[in-house]
Amino acid sequence: MHIARHTFGNIAGDTIHPFMLQKLYRHSDLKTTLNYQANFIHKEADDALDSVVNF
Repeated sequence: MHIARHTFGNIAGDTIHPFMLQKLYRHSDLKTTLNYQANFIHKEADDALDSVVNF
């Protein structure tokens, strides 16, 4: 279950609104959701790698 939760967080990235994620994760505090989801948002690093490697 833990791996599934992290996989979902990684796929969701920043495409799902934080309030919806809060409901989906069943977090009582939005700050918990934002802190948790911050671990899965790597857009800046991905863009930097893409500019160098350009896949």
